[in-house]
Amino acid sequence: MWSLLLFAALNSAPEGGPLGKLAATMAGSAAWQAEFEQRFTPAGFTTPTVEAGRLALAPPDGLRFDYRTGVGRVFAVEEGIARMVDQGAGSCEAFRLDPATWGRLPLAALLDPAAAEASFTVAATARGVRLAPREPLPEVAEIVLEPGADGLPASILVVDASGNRNEFVFTSWRRTAVPGDAFFRPSLPGQAPCSPEQE
Repeated sequence: MWSLLLFAALNSAPEGGPLGKLAATMAGSAAWQAEFEQRFTPAGFTTPTVEAGRLALAPPDGLRFDYRTGVGRVFAVEEGIARMVDQGAGSCEAFRLDPATWGRLPLAALLDPAAAEASFTVAATARGVRLAPREPLPEVAEIVLEPGADGLPASILVVDASGNRNEFVFTSWRRTAVPGDAFFRPSLPGQAPCSPEQE
C-alpha cells in the first residue's frame, strides 16, 4: 500500500526532547538498512493486510522502501521529491513534498524533530513517543514511535482520523555505505526518473 506517510525530511536532528534520543541514534551512521513489515488494518477490522520488504535510509534526504510483494514496487524520496514506481503496472508517479507536509510524516519525527514538533505535540509514553497533530488532519490522528533495545526504531504506528491503523515493524537494522545517487531516484526500466507534473 502506497502512502505519503512513508516519506520524511532526512535532516540531522537536535538533541533533547522525547524525540532527541531516537534522532541521535539514527544520526549515528551515514546510511542504514532494515527489514520491514507493513501491517494495514482498516477501521472495524482485526486482521491486517501484511506486506514486507527492505528500507534504506541515507541522511539528509535519501529514503527507499523496496516491497517484496508485486513486481518492482518501490517507494522513494530524494531532495524533497517522492516517487512511486510499480514495474508490474508500468507506472511511475512523482510529487514534491512541501515543508508543511514534510514535518507531518513519521520518519521526519525520527530524523528532523524540529519539523515534527511544529506540526505535532510530542510526549513520552510507556511504549515510546506519541505525536498528536496540533490541528486536525484526516491522514494522521496519532503516531506512536517505539524504540528497540538498541535505540533504533522497532515500530511506527500511524492511526488516521477514520481509525485505520498502518504499522511498520522494523528488524535487522544495519549500518551501510551510502548508495549511489540513482538509488533514491527509481524509474521504470529504460526510462528516466519521472518528475512532478507541475515541473
